[in-house]
Amino acid sequence: MLDNEVVAGLDLGSTKVCCVAAKLDDGGEPTIVGIGVSPSRGIRRGVVTDIDATSRAIEDAVSKASSQAGCEILSVYVGVSGEHVQCMNSRGVAAITRADQEITAEDRDRVLDQSKVILIPNERTILHAIPRVYSIDGQEGIRQPVGMCGSRLEVETHIVTGARTFLLNVDKCVARAQLRLDQMVLASLATGGAILTREERELGVGLLDIGGGCTDVAAFTDGEICHASVKPVGANHVTNDIAQVLKVTAQDAERLKLEHGNAVASLVGANDAVPVKQIGWTEARPLRQRALCEIIEARMQELFALVKKEFDQSEARGRLTAGVVLTGGGAELAGAVQCAGDVLNMPVRLGGPRGIGRLASSGGSQQTGGSVSRPSPAGPEFDSPAYAAAVGLVRWAAVQEAAAEAGGAPVLQAIKDWLGSLWPRR
Repeated sequence: MLDNEVVAGLDLGSTKVCCVAAKLDDGGEPTIVGIGVSPSRGIRRGVVTDIDATSRAIEDAVSKASSQAGCEILSVYVGVSGEHVQCMNSRGVAAITRADQEITAEDRDRVLDQSKVILIPNERTILHAIPRVYSIDGQEGIRQPVGMCGSRLEVETHIVTGARTFLLNVDKCVARAQLRLDQMVLASLATGGAILTREERELGVGLLDIGGGCTDVAAFTDGEICHASVKPVGANHVTNDIAQVLKVTAQDAERLKLEHGNAVASLVGANDAVPVKQIGWTEARPLRQRALCEIIEARMQELFALVKKEFDQSEARGRLTAGVVLTGGGAELAGAVQCAGDVLNMPVRLGGPRGIGRLASSGGSQQTGGSVSRPSPAGPEFDSPAYAAAVGLVRWAAVQEAAAEAGGAPVLQAIKDWLGSLWPRR
């Protein structure tokens, strides 16, 4: 536990590095007390490309969050993304040898350990082994086996692996920033904890976290994660397309995307125009806004087509009854929700952080009743989908800390309980 019972989540993105700090109450519930953001210059498509630049960005983001929280942040939970992430489902089996055949917590831990005995290349390492569902003597669909009776216990576990060298580089970046790395967490798993509802998970829902350099894809069915991957297409690709086609600077391309862009070109007027200053020209010239949006639409349709193919080939095929939830900074692009719905042919909504407390004070530091109230991080940024991953990491951290405070309760089971009960309802 950090100073003043504060936990911190660190989202390492291709566009920004974001640190969210939260204080835990007596019941282990987090309340956000600080947010820090720094431009990311050492990460590309979820992979560290410059350790020094990434370390400096981490230091800056953590320093800002620490200053707002009013206490020092010593360690962080870090989100992991990138094409190197791979997921699979594995099964474990254990015999129950007690005379009364009652299943104990030790039996549950033993079958979970069995499910992690899988063959993976030496260059990969296991990030998570999350129990999805148990069966006892062939009876499927059991969520909590402890206390039940049977002679054969089985579990289906979702295994997440990552490239060992990438994880080592992340560890080194955090260490150079003078921080301790508490745990690396699959980014899409943490993000789901910040935006998905229990009903969506039970019905079946897809999750797309559109970042700058890549898009995290995940599917949840029967209340649990069943599929995860990362697509090497993100919001920065849209910006690059605009810059190359229109021959403008990257800064102007980003501005055009945010101020005048739309992922569905038909939603803008056919005769509407926007001023565009091309490289080498001294003055801006009018450009049909729809032409700009057609560039954006083409790239966004490509992204959603890749996702549709991914879902069609996964275990979640035909089971995403609740549709898809878009989040991440790239999801805030105008028309993104409609474009996704058209390509995926299913309901789509925009999701931002929810179900977590935050300080209610505002303005500068004030003296109230003998205590100092700090500026609140609760603003437009906090509620933005761009902060879903960092907020989800804080929720994850709160569960880990609660398990430790409970006297070393099994972390895997604590995570399963979190997935099953702590996601916010509508």
